[in-house]
Amino acid sequence: MTILHVVESAEPDAESVTVTLETHHKLDDLKRLILVKWGKAAAGLDLRDLRLWKPKCDISMAHGVWAKEFQDSGCNLPEVADRLDATNIGLLGSQAVAAPLDATADIGLLGSPTAEKPPVVGVIVQVLRHESPHRTERLEEEARDTISDMTARYQNLVLHARGGKSPSQSAKSVNYRMEQRGPNPLCDGRYDDANPAATIAPPVQLYHPVFARFIDDVNNTALEIPGEVLVATADLMHKASGIYEDEETRKGKIRPALKKALSFDITNLVNDDRTYPDSGVMWTISETEGPLNHTVALAIEDEKRELGGGRYWVQPANDDLRALCCCPTFLIAFAGPWISVLGAVFTDKCIPQRLTDFIWMGNGSVFNSHASRRVARVLYSLTRSLHELRKYYTTLSRAGNSTRFFPSPKAFQPPDSTPVRFEYVEALQRDASCVTFLCKTEKDNQSIVVKFAESYCYEAHTHLAAKGMAPQLLYCGPIDLSPGAPSYGGLEMIVMEYLEGKMVAQVEQHNLPRDFAVQLKNIIDVLHNGGFVFGDLRPPNIMVSKDKVKLIDFDWAGRIGIAQYPLHLSSRIVWPEGVRPMGKIEKAHDLAMLQALINPV
Repeated sequence: MTILHVVESAEPDAESVTVTLETHHKLDDLKRLILVKWGKAAAGLDLRDLRLWKPKCDISMAHGVWAKEFQDSGCNLPEVADRLDATNIGLLGSQAVAAPLDATADIGLLGSPTAEKPPVVGVIVQVLRHESPHRTERLEEEARDTISDMTARYQNLVLHARGGKSPSQSAKSVNYRMEQRGPNPLCDGRYDDANPAATIAPPVQLYHPVFARFIDDVNNTALEIPGEVLVATADLMHKASGIYEDEETRKGKIRPALKKALSFDITNLVNDDRTYPDSGVMWTISETEGPLNHTVALAIEDEKRELGGGRYWVQPANDDLRALCCCPTFLIAFAGPWISVLGAVFTDKCIPQRLTDFIWMGNGSVFNSHASRRVARVLYSLTRSLHELRKYYTTLSRAGNSTRFFPSPKAFQPPDSTPVRFEYVEALQRDASCVTFLCKTEKDNQSIVVKFAESYCYEAHTHLAAKGMAPQLLYCGPIDLSPGAPSYGGLEMIVMEYLEGKMVAQVEQHNLPRDFAVQLKNIIDVLHNGGFVFGDLRPPNIMVSKDKVKLIDFDWAGRIGIAQYPLHLSSRIVWPEGVRPMGKIEKAHDLAMLQALINPV
């Protein structure tokens, strides 16, 4: 057992906390213990927000000594402490050490495993993403993502992509890994294991319905496939099964067959900076077709081992068109006899997402008609979507605006009412995965909140809203109710009233209503008595509006005995005992999280 005295670099005069480690504990265990000790002050933080440092020498915990030593160094952490990782942890104390402490590091080396630490600084915590948890005030606006913020990131992304490596270089694993841990990663879900970053974004089908329609078609086994597409697909699969002397010979066989299967021409692409992906489905919009006289890549085909991302859309020749939309594009990825189709958009992030798995195109059996039909359905679905995308670009207006940053759905239909149209104002979280937005209705300029979710407990929300314990719910249902609209894979749109106030994660404990604990406990009692559980009772999901406490997120909520936690449950959050992925959400879990909020350690 080791007892460590923990201080925070942003507030060197703040009171320290002590944590007790067992010999088997690792870095993430230590971070969890620190967050638990910080209690309410750690609201909104998770494990990724903490960087831990080991002092180069003993620094006394006596009043003012640690703070003075740190301030005398010019508040320069490397001056007084080392950052460690698994490869150089043995160099503890060496002046040369300057790498981040890794999750595989043996935390036992931070102190004696058998004796209590003397009253010296054991660990220094640097809070990365947020302000210090001890800061007395943080404005609500700092948690939002405004159009000006998005525009700045968009401009930086364009400059970064223009100056980056070529697609073939980017495809190499070492370069791809470096890109994914940098300031402008591809939001494709992949990350550098040694330095994880947020690379998950909202579904691309929210930005353009063509991707939702493609997914619907691919999954529609009743989709009637023309005979010529089936024949062309069989020819493509035959050629994909071949083993060729070199890559150029292979491309010379595959591309004509793919062109025939898609009924679209496939052209070699060369960017303005002389970098190039493999090829693309190009369409030149003539002046007679629409207001834009421009050549557009409807699809880009790439045969790299990892997706290089390409630089087509950031080329200066595409500046005007890129300013008008989120540049929806299909990506066709080949890896030997395998094919995958992706959808990509360019917002303030580059978001490529896989719309299919990698599908085997080889002829692996004498009975191969079922596999052939599956490949043909994917290719025919892509052909239909390329025609839809061509129509979109042909009718695109030159009236540029900020819609590139936001989802494309802009209307909802309340029960027994006419559709209500709205415009997006800003994202309500500074997070690449944000799916919650502040919007304004077109007719009466009313502020509303629009969010998207895989599931939402309408009943639990309305149960609390009827008692003033949640915002009024204006709509919960399919994203698009218009005739012929795609299904969006079952995603839902949720619209609720906008309330002036702050999330509890943005309010210091002494600024909360005096009866905060009483109000929150009453809300949970009302929810449980109504037969519901909440499941995610954390500060980001609790709001204070005019001294009234309200719950605002019912994605996980549901009936007692039925509601389950999601499959992907963050290991970076300290959950109550018994919480596990796909496990039942219990009242005891809500009560444990309630106690952690109202009685912080």
